[in-house]
Amino acid sequence: MTETETADELASLARDLVRIETENPPGNERPGSEFVVEWFESQGLDAVLVEEPSAERAQAAAEVGDPDAGPTVVLNGHLDVVPAGDPDQWSHDPYGGEIADGRLYGRGSVDMKTGVALAMLTARDLAADLESGDLDGSIVVHAAMGEETGDPGTRSLIDAGYDGDCAIVLEPTDFRVATRAKGVATYRVGVSGESSHASHPDEGTNAVDQARPVFDAIDEYDARIREREDDLCGRAYATVTEFTAGTDSNMAVIPERAEFLLDRRILPDESFDDVEDELDALFETVERESDVVTDRELVQHYASAGIPDDSPLAERFRRLSAERADAPDDPWGMEASTDAREFVKDGTPAIIWGPGNLSQAHSADEYIDLDDAALGLEILKDATRGLLSE
Repeated sequence: MTETETADELASLARDLVRIETENPPGNERPGSEFVVEWFESQGLDAVLVEEPSAERAQAAAEVGDPDAGPTVVLNGHLDVVPAGDPDQWSHDPYGGEIADGRLYGRGSVDMKTGVALAMLTARDLAADLESGDLDGSIVVHAAMGEETGDPGTRSLIDAGYDGDCAIVLEPTDFRVATRAKGVATYRVGVSGESSHASHPDEGTNAVDQARPVFDAIDEYDARIREREDDLCGRAYATVTEFTAGTDSNMAVIPERAEFLLDRRILPDESFDDVEDELDALFETVERESDVVTDRELVQHYASAGIPDDSPLAERFRRLSAERADAPDDPWGMEASTDAREFVKDGTPAIIWGPGNLSQAHSADEYIDLDDAALGLEILKDATRGLLSE
């Protein structure tokens, strides 16, 4: 197959994946997973639907080669995408998979269905050499569910035996190699008040007013933790991302409850337990000093992740990316959270790497440059071949 034919096949496969709506929430990954399984079967390779943790949101896994004959390389991607939102904000149909001016447009084009396509084609193209013994070991492909909302998709694939000796998490990084990534804990915080008619506001306690000292305390906490900094991942943060009060009652009613989301970005050297302790102290103090009643519920938690910056896995991808894509070859970390954590927590070296710009993720008119995608496929195949021939 010529380079042009390979690039066209990649563009077509990524386009087909983008055209399958797999928004999360609510979690509609199964049609995408069924497509992945059917594609592998059409190539004469085995793949399975994994119905844990959810049959309705089944995910896909495939393995080529013999895991007993050498190392197993996991190529990890997720099928879920964030909702496309208002289609009027898009100049391209978010699920049209339109190709224009060398770009593939659509929700999930960069985050990260092109990454899934890279994994699928790499496994297919190296399968013959693995089966003949020219390469040793095996390749496992993950097409996981639930990454965008912290569901245990990748975790359940690993627990089901689709694990390996190293992993490449194919998020868009502009070919930079991330060996560290922040974690995040998202909380829903409630602030209590007492309702009354808005014509007699002093007869109640406005939950919006009760929230003010809580926000002040969070601002002070955010200022303190911003002084903590990882040399690759940046600073820790505590940010309010959503606020609601009084939306389910009459407009003339003083709200008896306010709720907000608190997003806490966690550095690789911070522990989740320490974050919990800090927030316990924060809310206990504000309740005591301001006579406020709050409650807190963890919505989702992504652990931070990190491996040695000089890991042989990272060094291989840095070298190839610098040579082929002119990517920086210095150590780097991601401020966003990824499923790399699921491998690292088990002691499996994992990097985050792929073509495409992360700034395009979750945006209107999301796209990936198809020349970059084709280059990414070349690098991924060469790097994986090297890992399986050592």
